[in-house]
Amino acid sequence: MSELTSSCADDLNASRALFVQLLSKHQRKIYAFIRSLTPTTGDADDIMQDTSLVLWEKWEQFDQSRDFFKWACGFANIQVLRHRRKSATDRLWFDDELLQLLASQMLDRVDLFDLRREALDKCIQKLAADERTVVEHYYREGMSISNVAEKAGTSMRSIHRKLARARRALQRCISAAVPQ
Repeated sequence: MSELTSSCADDLNASRALFVQLLSKHQRKIYAFIRSLTPTTGDADDIMQDTSLVLWEKWEQFDQSRDFFKWACGFANIQVLRHRRKSATDRLWFDDELLQLLASQMLDRVDLFDLRREALDKCIQKLAADERTVVEHYYREGMSISNVAEKAGTSMRSIHRKLARARRALQRCISAAVPQ
């Protein structure tokens, strides 16, 4: 009997760990999806929190052969609509029909966004070392231009030029890798 209980506890822990792993992996994209449908970041934050709770409550119903992101966005979309109805007096909200259209288009483009993100990572590796370093410091680490310049021992103008060259090179590289 204790082996059965132990096995059930192990399964439950594995299921919880998988939920946390999948939510952590997709949280930024789910939030971006929500944010694209809401007028303010405050609304998006509230809806993301509500969505996370609903996902946890519905987790046992998740079919692991499905795409977690699309499954989660279905619930996020419902939460957006509920939040909109609660705050219907706010004139900044889109109507339900437009929200549905936006949500549908956003989900249709998810694969394209993923491909472009993968291409970006590969294209960054193709940049000259100094440009790659500047891009990493500025975009991934969030350093200011002045801090990047100080760290590189060069002028802010030089950093601006390197970033501009890097952006153009990345745009060309991504466009070649992922046709529109």
